[in-house]
Amino acid sequence: MMTSNLDPTTLARREAAVLSAEHALLLREHAAALLESTLRQQESVAHAQSARTTLTESQLREANERLVVATVRAQTMTEAAEGVAAQMSHMATHDFLTGLPNRVLLADRLTQAITHAQRQRKCVALMYLDLDHFKHINDSLGHAVGDQLLQAVSRRLRENVRQSDTVCRFGGDEFVVLLSEVEGAGDATLSAGKLIDALAEPYAIGEHRLHITQSIGISIYPEHGRDVETMLRQADIAMYHGKRKGRNTFQLFAPQMNVRALARQSIEVALRNALDGEGLVLHYQPKVNIASGAITGAEALVRLRQPGHALMYPSGFVHIAEDCGLIRPIGRWVLAQACRQAAAWLDDGLDLGQMAVNVSATEFHGKDFLAGVRATLHESGLDPARLEIEMTESALMQDTQPGIDVLHGLKNLGAQIALDDFGTGYSSLSYLRRFPIDTLKIDQSFVRDIGSGGDTSMLVNAIIAMGKSLRLHVVAEGIETPTQRSYLQLQGCTEGQGFYFGRPVDAAGFSALLAARHDSYPGAQAGTRCAGNPGARLT
Repeated sequence: MMTSNLDPTTLARREAAVLSAEHALLLREHAAALLESTLRQQESVAHAQSARTTLTESQLREANERLVVATVRAQTMTEAAEGVAAQMSHMATHDFLTGLPNRVLLADRLTQAITHAQRQRKCVALMYLDLDHFKHINDSLGHAVGDQLLQAVSRRLRENVRQSDTVCRFGGDEFVVLLSEVEGAGDATLSAGKLIDALAEPYAIGEHRLHITQSIGISIYPEHGRDVETMLRQADIAMYHGKRKGRNTFQLFAPQMNVRALARQSIEVALRNALDGEGLVLHYQPKVNIASGAITGAEALVRLRQPGHALMYPSGFVHIAEDCGLIRPIGRWVLAQACRQAAAWLDDGLDLGQMAVNVSATEFHGKDFLAGVRATLHESGLDPARLEIEMTESALMQDTQPGIDVLHGLKNLGAQIALDDFGTGYSSLSYLRRFPIDTLKIDQSFVRDIGSGGDTSMLVNAIIAMGKSLRLHVVAEGIETPTQRSYLQLQGCTEGQGFYFGRPVDAAGFSALLAARHDSYPGAQAGTRCAGNPGARLT
């Protein structure tokens, strides 16, 4: 074994150097480990930063996409809102059914037309149109058919005016045509005549072939008015004047029409008050056997009673009642009152025969007419065979099939049907055979001319012969002279009415007539419809 020759000091130094080297190595290893850890941390941070950068770009893209979608949606909603606003604006100024301008837009355009006419020293014409008897179509064929007809009328109106003119639906079956620039009344009347001809052509609505006429009133700026309200009012007044003239015509406004308009308004107010109070009264005119003078029935005739005025006859107010929508309530009142009075007379032992009640075309074609007659008969307790419904030819010829259905419904109830004013309308043998009619009433205009020469007597003879051949009762109206009575009796006409036999009287007066007949012939019944029946003579 070798023994070191190094002294202790040297040996200690060498051992310290070895230890120092080992320690240095450990330090280097530790430093390398720290460096590696640092590099790993740096890589982790770099990765995290990269991930954060990637996430931010994705979020930005998504946000951008959402922004684009929101922008598109906002634009769409803006366009939709603008569309709704435009649609609402259109609806506020146009009629929903026909698409025509309404009264709001008409007033604006008329104002502009008047302003322009003032500058150009021109005229403006306003035509107020009302379709004649349009309610009958709604009542008989339904509102769907009526709406289609209004649309067809609107198209024809647009097709027959200038591009610069305005056709407006004013409401219901009323239209207004604005001729924005005309030389005078002559241009307006020419246009009105053209419209009347155009609208008179038949309309094919579904399975129906409809005919309709119109009444037109015309006002001219500046002659008849210088503002919207006045021109509309004057045209409306002229239109009603045209209806009074027979409809299917036009009338130019004239100042004297205002007087009639005020009178018409007064009568309308009186009618409304009469329905609420006791302003309506019935008079009864006897119908008699021409040969014997025996009472065979009564015709109920309505009168309008106004304080301080004489009783007004139907010719003075029926047309107004039709125009303002009062004819139906008046008709219902007449029917109910007449049936109650007839039942009361029968209960008192006064046999009047039959009670005749006139029914207007508006009432007859109303959807509730038949039900109303049935209810009235039930309420009054009157035997349906005692009721006679009188209709004019023109009323029956409107919407033939629905009218026939109503007539058969009345016959099924047991009521009688009389055709009033025969000879003044169609007088067609074909429809007489189709309609379940019981009585023909010869119009008084033909009876009045009996004995005056001409063809009137021949026409009366033909009507009587026609009635006999069809086994119908024939009643002559308006008999006023012995000559007329004798002639009609000779021709075989069995019944008549007129001042010669008796004027219309109130219920008390007619009761007296029936009582006198009863007292003269105790136990006698009212004259039946055959010549020679005994009864109280009124001649």
